[in-house]
Amino acid sequence: MIPIHINEERKFKTISVVVKFKTPINKETVTERALLSKILTKSTAKYPTEQLLHDALADCYGANVYSYVTKQKTAHVVTIGIDMINDKYLSHPENLFKRGLEILSEVIQRPVIENNQFNAHKVSIEKKLLQARFEAIKDNKTQYGYQQLMKEMFKGHDYRYPSYGIEEKLNEVTPQSLYHAYRSMINEDEKEIFVIGDIEAADVKDNIKHYLALPQGTAVLDTFQLEQPAEPIYITEQTDTTQAKINIGMTADVNYGTTSYFALIVFNQIFGGDVTSLLFMNVREKMSLAYQIHSQIDARLGYIYVIAGVNKETKELTVKTILDQLALIKEGEFDEALIHTAKTMLITHKKETFDRPKGWIETTYAKGFDDIELTTQEWIQGIGRVTAQDVIDVAQHIHVHTIYCLANEVQS
Repeated sequence: MIPIHINEERKFKTISVVVKFKTPINKETVTERALLSKILTKSTAKYPTEQLLHDALADCYGANVYSYVTKQKTAHVVTIGIDMINDKYLSHPENLFKRGLEILSEVIQRPVIENNQFNAHKVSIEKKLLQARFEAIKDNKTQYGYQQLMKEMFKGHDYRYPSYGIEEKLNEVTPQSLYHAYRSMINEDEKEIFVIGDIEAADVKDNIKHYLALPQGTAVLDTFQLEQPAEPIYITEQTDTTQAKINIGMTADVNYGTTSYFALIVFNQIFGGDVTSLLFMNVREKMSLAYQIHSQIDARLGYIYVIAGVNKETKELTVKTILDQLALIKEGEFDEALIHTAKTMLITHKKETFDRPKGWIETTYAKGFDDIELTTQEWIQGIGRVTAQDVIDVAQHIHVHTIYCLANEVQS
């Protein structure tokens, strides 16, 4: 049975219904699933053109169907949802919830299929759009550099691939293979449904079960241990760019829900998480080595990434200075006031997450990826208990794995 999460949140004037499809990220399927997320929201058997589907949504007072793909831990997740106005706020209630569910059901369960394949013309259009995205990412050196870091750092693991697909696999996608990927997603993916709005759970659950009667599958996620090299792997790629792009991948030894997990989150905040961080204040502001710089984490898996845009002439000095900031934290050479500021900002951001329906949906969904389920209050308490010594301790187990630089070093 598919879990149905319902939040009777009174402060929103809209109702959101979201279905999430989860399977292990896989080189052979990630591109087709990314294409599926787009093609499904463009037409259905009942609304066979994009305009007809748009008109049906417009008749529901501007309801919005949307989709996106993400990576969570080692899973590839396809999200398909609809936002609709709560007809409590209409002068003449029209049971928009059922109408919205009918459209979402059409989108997910009744795509335009001809002879066990998707429409060739529609598939061709979506492939061209995805190819354009790949080209745009190549032109965006910041995004490109980060993806190259992932490919090198996680070589040999499908985790290295982005959620939106693999360019080299795009030509292999056919209307038939896309249909097979769709059947696999519908029948075999592990699914969860989320509903949030000013509703009564008892009133909507039967409708959800009727319109979204999907088979439940099971997603057994892959686990892998990234081997730490004796020395950091240093790669420089020559590219046409006026700036150099630095991407650094680090590993951290943490366990979800423990003191080390919360300490890593606070560590990232003071390391490069915002404008009060060491990377921003020292590398960018004080030494003027970077146009932009920040760090980000995958705390559940224990990975930290530093992304910076710098002058090519100061690339080596910038890398050294970034690593110096890590050393400062390991040695406890930082103002403890940074810890208080970091914890305050993290807790404030967590609370603000619930000011948006998507924030509640994503936070609730993420809780199901670990053996330990943390409530929001437990998460806030965990962050609140982090001390400066906890941050120093977790920093001892942070190691640089890969440094990937993009630069144009050809002499004119």
